[in-house]
Amino acid sequence: MQNRSIGPFELLEQLGAGGMGVVYRAKYNKTGQVVALKVLSPGLQEDEKLIARFTRELEILKKLKHPNIVQCYGGGRLGSQRFYAMELVEGGSLSEMLKKKGKFDWQQVIEYGLQICAALEHAHENGVVHRDLKPPNLMLDKSGNIKLADFGLARISDATALTAAGKTLGTFAYMAPEQISGSSPITAKTDLYAFGVVLYELVTGKTPFQSETTAELLMAHLTKKPPRVCTEVLDCPIWLEKVILNLMEKEPDKRPRDALAVEQALREVNEKVAHNVSVAEHAVTGQPTGIAVSTVGETDVAKLLKRKKKKKTDNSPIYERTWFLASCLVAIVGLVTFLMWPKSEERLFALAQPLMKSDKVDDRERAETEYLHELIRRFPNGKHVAEAKQFVEDVELDRVEKLLMVKIEKGRELKDEIERHFKKAYDLEQFGDRVTALEKYNSLVTVFSTQEKATPIRNLARRRAALLQKAGSQSAAERLQILNSALKKADQLDSNGQRLEAENIWDSVKSLYNENKELERFVNYAKARRSGKSRSEAVQLLEGNVPEEANPDPNANQPSPQN
Repeated sequence: MQNRSIGPFELLEQLGAGGMGVVYRAKYNKTGQVVALKVLSPGLQEDEKLIARFTRELEILKKLKHPNIVQCYGGGRLGSQRFYAMELVEGGSLSEMLKKKGKFDWQQVIEYGLQICAALEHAHENGVVHRDLKPPNLMLDKSGNIKLADFGLARISDATALTAAGKTLGTFAYMAPEQISGSSPITAKTDLYAFGVVLYELVTGKTPFQSETTAELLMAHLTKKPPRVCTEVLDCPIWLEKVILNLMEKEPDKRPRDALAVEQALREVNEKVAHNVSVAEHAVTGQPTGIAVSTVGETDVAKLLKRKKKKKTDNSPIYERTWFLASCLVAIVGLVTFLMWPKSEERLFALAQPLMKSDKVDDRERAETEYLHELIRRFPNGKHVAEAKQFVEDVELDRVEKLLMVKIEKGRELKDEIERHFKKAYDLEQFGDRVTALEKYNSLVTVFSTQEKATPIRNLARRRAALLQKAGSQSAAERLQILNSALKKADQLDSNGQRLEAENIWDSVKSLYNENKELERFVNYAKARRSGKSRSEAVQLLEGNVPEEANPDPNANQPSPQN
């Protein structure tokens, strides 16, 4: 067909069609770059609601800048024709790959899963819920990297897609219970449910719920537990199965907290597999172990019970003699009884103790999940309960701390107020100011004492405060010395041409102490230097109210701060 143009784009061939538009391969005439151009369908040009949705989708895509999300280059309008250009991803979709391969190795699933987590986390941090996460919307570039696409839209070619205007977008096979029933608001955890279905499908080659009718499929999402992954794929690690089933919890509150938590859990699967693949690990969970359990047949039992008369000697091999076989039978029965008999409190605690003392995260989690939870449940008044409860709380705090540290170290946005308070205290601790950090931790515990959901971070703050107190006290004079030294170092870096490093220190001082009136002079000096003032100018602006170590002229007649 003859190519036609829309604005600065020359349309090549059609790539696909969606509920609101048609996607073309197109060339940007000014640079020759080939893009995917989405055009609002001609028959929808007068529908104000659909125009608003098309415009909103463009705005959403424009603000999502992430390597695992299809990039939007911008859009426009030519007369009544609306369009926008996107990154052209030509490696196919995970849906197409599934059709070719049948299913993926669990290692590859984790690799894809980590990239999907990164895309979802970025979208959710920007207030965007995808609502239609599924393999056809997970594209692959030529390097095999995931690109999340089609925000808020379902394709017309998908027979199970909801595409009518004003309806909830989504695809039945991946739809969360709250998306079906409307019992809870659509949140980021709705995407996490669909993510669990996607991971299930990538591992097993099929979605968890199969049905001939839409009604049965929807009811399965609402009421049925998904089949276990390990019954479908025997080599799937039990920890990966746990992540997938956790994502597919019916109640949103029971699912992981966010995509970052899922990312951390997936990384830990690799760690646990590397350190803990053994027959015992699988046997504990009821998984196939490869051990064949032999049984004593009826003929053997008859031999054991048969009494031979008038036989004075038995020259048969010892392993065929009646007394030996009877002893073996007794030993087998005893062993089975021992293994199946409920463990005592002392036994549970003894099994947990070496794992509790281990430095490995997976060992400590085994102690918690395999022994201590059972001990606490069965022996609520036992002599080891207090120690068991404390350890379980410590393990939970380790998880909370690990997730929070990942957010802080990666510079992720902290949306919860208590997390922001904790980061402020933690930054002060890393700066070396234990006095103010301790004050902040204790303040956090007090301010958020009545908020139930703040309990994990509150307990974590208590732990950090206890560690600071154990490290020894720090005087107010030492705190001033830390600030003086920091500002002096910033001045030296600036003099050496390392302006960026100096600015980082000044910014840290401003951020950490901006609310501290007692240290206002330090903050003012940092602000002046950061704004481009020289050391001399900063001193003059402060009328001599400047830290001694940061004073640019030791002989200047400027009063030093009283420490």
